[in-house]
Amino acid sequence: MAAWLPWLHAARPRTLPLALACIALGTLIAADHGSFDGIIFVLTVLTATSYQLLSNLANDLGDSLTGADAHRQGQDGIEARAVASGALTMASMQRAVNIMTLLSILFTVGTIWMGTAGMPLWVAISFGLIGVLAILAARGYTMGWAYGYRGWGDVFVLAFFGPVGVMGSYLLQHHVWEPLVLLPGLAIGFLAASVLNLNNMRDIETDRLAGKHTVAMRMGLSMARVYQTGLVIEAYTAATAYVFLQSDLTCSRSFLFLATLPLLGESTYRMWKAKTPAAFDALLKPTALQAVLFALLLGAGLLIDANQCAKPLF
Repeated sequence: MAAWLPWLHAARPRTLPLALACIALGTLIAADHGSFDGIIFVLTVLTATSYQLLSNLANDLGDSLTGADAHRQGQDGIEARAVASGALTMASMQRAVNIMTLLSILFTVGTIWMGTAGMPLWVAISFGLIGVLAILAARGYTMGWAYGYRGWGDVFVLAFFGPVGVMGSYLLQHHVWEPLVLLPGLAIGFLAASVLNLNNMRDIETDRLAGKHTVAMRMGLSMARVYQTGLVIEAYTAATAYVFLQSDLTCSRSFLFLATLPLLGESTYRMWKAKTPAAFDALLKPTALQAVLFALLLGAGLLIDANQCAKPLF
């Protein structure tokens, strides 16, 4: 096996689209309000990517240290983690986590420096504090405080993949606080939390053995299914509310995100039918991609609408 392949597996690039969905949505909403800076967009993408890669590497190391991955080895359809499988050493993963932490700090500083130019100093300081929290959260899901083991993972994912990511990227582009933007932030945050919940439903039994008290494990599988359905419904409710409230005039194009309803509806139906860890695992990728499509269609629909309903779409 090539030396770089274990690192590619540990980085889990398939998680990046969902991590970047909130950035894309916030940027599209800012563009709908007349503001877009390509350099700031690239910097926010690099920053969000560094956070996600840091989280993935730290989680690989943390789950190995706590023994959670040891209970998952050999499960059908479940990808082996790099450290637990022996593909990478703990020492090399620790170095990688430290390097990604440094890169995350550098990208955060660069993004704040460029994105808050001309804004009051307290804004830059606020973004700095949020950046520190994001880095600590990326490292701390299974390491240190290990809040993922205490049932707080859903809250952090909802916040950082949702309102924080959407509102943050929006403010860096548009420089205007608009409370309503929290609604589309909540929408994509709910869907991000639903992906985590699918992951936790898959791992209920092994998490119980490892002492990892996720929301799904605490609820039990039956209530976790209800919770999953509620997250999807709340996402559509928040997005629909924003479309109606963001302007006096709306068009059908603003509701493009509803095109994902059959897809997410089908995934939710399959979730209710899933019985094995492999069945839940098979839902992770399509649900994450559907969440990304939801964010892109919501933002693009608002942008091409631009409150000019009289103009033809083509």
